Amino acid sequence: MMLAHGRDSTILFESHHLRSDVVAKVLKTLPIVKVQSIGNDDDDDNWCPNEEFPKPLDSELYLKIQNRVRTEVVDPIREKSGKKARGAGGVQFDAFCVILCYLVAVYMFNKNPSVLTGVFLGFSAYWSGTGLQHTANHGGLTQSGFMNAIWGWFGCDVILGKSSIEWRYHHMVSHHSYCNESTLDQDVYTSHPLMRLDEAMEWKWFHKYQAFYSVLAWPFLYFAAQSGDFVNVVITKSSPGVKYLGLMDHEVALFYIGRALHYLTIYALPMYNHGVKECILPIIAYATFGSFILCWFFIVSHNLDGLTPAAMPKKAQKDWAEWQIRTSASWGESIWSFLSGGLNLQIEHHLFPGMAHNLYPKIVPIVKEECAKAGVPYHGHEGVFGLIPITYKMFSFLHKMGKNPNNINNNNNNNNNVRRSSRSKTPVKAQ
Repeated sequence: MMLAHGRDSTILFESHHLRSDVVAKVLKTLPIVKVQSIGNDDDDDNWCPNEEFPKPLDSELYLKIQNRVRTEVVDPIREKSGKKARGAGGVQFDAFCVILCYLVAVYMFNKNPSVLTGVFLGFSAYWSGTGLQHTANHGGLTQSGFMNAIWGWFGCDVILGKSSIEWRYHHMVSHHSYCNESTLDQDVYTSHPLMRLDEAMEWKWFHKYQAFYSVLAWPFLYFAAQSGDFVNVVITKSSPGVKYLGLMDHEVALFYIGRALHYLTIYALPMYNHGVKECILPIIAYATFGSFILCWFFIVSHNLDGLTPAAMPKKAQKDWAEWQIRTSASWGESIWSFLSGGLNLQIEHHLFPGMAHNLYPKIVPIVKEECAKAGVPYHGHEGVFGLIPITYKMFSFLHKMGKNPNNINNNNNNNNNVRRSSRSKTPVKAQ
């Protein structure tokens, strides 16, 4: 609710609560508060910008999938444990493995900083970013909102060196609400002009090489976050296109504390014990490897041919579930879900962002069946090696988006002219 402060909260609220019927009952118990209007409009109903994007609970497809997930996946867990179940929690083993991996990596790195231990530490940071903070900041790691906030901060700010504040506004307010929308999803428009990920974006001459140089840009994500997060959280209090309207003082304080603990662990202690020169290459290995894996596993889930809004029929653009499904792709299976915190099953994650990631493999069959019934394409690449074909398709998409659209339009016009000319020819009768 704080993320949605000053803006319409419907999409975030409805998508993060699996039991919408219970939520509706609770909302009726809350007071109705009169608020001051924004601007010159005297109508108290217009206190925040109107949200024209489709809503989750207005989607018939989403309601069908949601109901099946409750009855076929979540309710059996409740019956077995005897506890309340809402799709969150139950990932203690996954979280334990992530934290243990990080502690071992930090110990090895501080004892003997090398390129190898740096790479291992980079992997542990990536895993924390997906298997710990990602699920926690979405509210799915535990049943407690307070504990989710703690683990989300620890896994993001302390371990990953990335601001959980910036992440939540960027990832949840922007990306999850408006997946792949070129003017609303920061993952699309903030990558431009370096990357062209949508047909509506301006083409630059260097985009024809983006399928090649994109790989060289991935390792720099960590370094970009170090300066970018400070500017966004401390100076502008906003990410490009999204203001931090609900930002609180204690969150800014936690930003400073988390960054201090991160620098102490990754920079100060190793350099104090082994010297600055001995730590430079290991730290670069840590930062670049973790960034590379994180970018790779994320970009393949949304940047494929057919996943842009322009590829969707107009009817689908008015349905929230169809939008999320058609702009996302899933790959791999349970082992990859364990190693990526459910990042591989992006379709399921976008439908239920507040769910524990270990449940995503169980709801894949449900989503596939309902998509088949509704005639909605499901972009999935199954199997342990599913990452290979989806990576190939990702590079093919980048190459396609890198082509000069003017040349493509001219070629299409020339082809149309040729076809019209051939049809206008008088047929020659056989003698």
